[in-house]
Amino acid sequence: MEQILDLELLRTFVMVARTGELKKAALKVYRSQGAVSMQIKRLEELTGNCLLERSNRGIRLTEAGQTLLSYSEQLLKLSSAALAALSDTDLAGKLSFGIPTDYAQNFLSFFMPILAAELPNLEARIICDRSRNLRKLISAGELDIAIVAGESEPSDETLLWSERLFWVAPNSARLEEQSPLPIAMYEDNCIVRDLCLAQLKTSGQPYRIVFGSPVLDNVATAVEEGFAISLLPESLLLSNKTRTLPANILHSNLVMRMNMISSPGIDAPILKRVSECFRHASTNQQKIADKSVSPIRNQSSQKQVSL
Repeated sequence: MEQILDLELLRTFVMVARTGELKKAALKVYRSQGAVSMQIKRLEELTGNCLLERSNRGIRLTEAGQTLLSYSEQLLKLSSAALAALSDTDLAGKLSFGIPTDYAQNFLSFFMPILAAELPNLEARIICDRSRNLRKLISAGELDIAIVAGESEPSDETLLWSERLFWVAPNSARLEEQSPLPIAMYEDNCIVRDLCLAQLKTSGQPYRIVFGSPVLDNVATAVEEGFAISLLPESLLLSNKTRTLPANILHSNLVMRMNMISSPGIDAPILKRVSECFRHASTNQQKIADKSVSPIRNQSSQKQVSL
């Protein structure tokens, strides 16, 4: 008789792989640690392969485990999609969202009202953190959906929106005439900080860091108030207090992509509806931003290169 993989076994296996611990996985699938261990043993018997390697440092997937993980995620998504397609009920349940700290205010102002209107039966829990930390929480199965800065291309992540990065200086001071250049720096583990340092190194311009903050809004304020120069996303440049630097000083043609990622067990219809809400919110926010008098936002001739 042909062997058939049990979706419940696969769901438990995926959670073990994502959390790296039987104990954490047991909490996620509402089973005892012993029951989870037995499910993994049963799955290994069905497949005829050792799927996990245990050590003092935790659990690691074998080569066979890595192969099964890929198929398991696809099968679980297909199962969810099939059930949703046959159901007339609206999407409901609890959902945890991860939002980059610097986008939290826009998320609450623009996204939450749309989510409440479009998916009123979803109970949302919000976590604000850095993109790289949110990625770790998704991998550990501690978050359902997160918005993160894209860091690789091509990617299977869902693109929500993108925005340009500019080297900007205050209108009130010719700081680019100083040597070394006074730089406001984002003080956290973030792609914007990495790009800022990389472009400064490539330019060969001498510089000194005069301001640092783990909050991008503070870095933008330091520029607007005439204290420093910095590399900033265009969404933070909503006033007429800043200008782009001359290209011979510092120049950026980069575009930051904001993507949606999710845990493997999230239903495909939920992901589709949530991504639509994200895009709708982003469009509404952009309409308001486009009314800004800042000339920086109107520089459409700049070549755009994705990160």
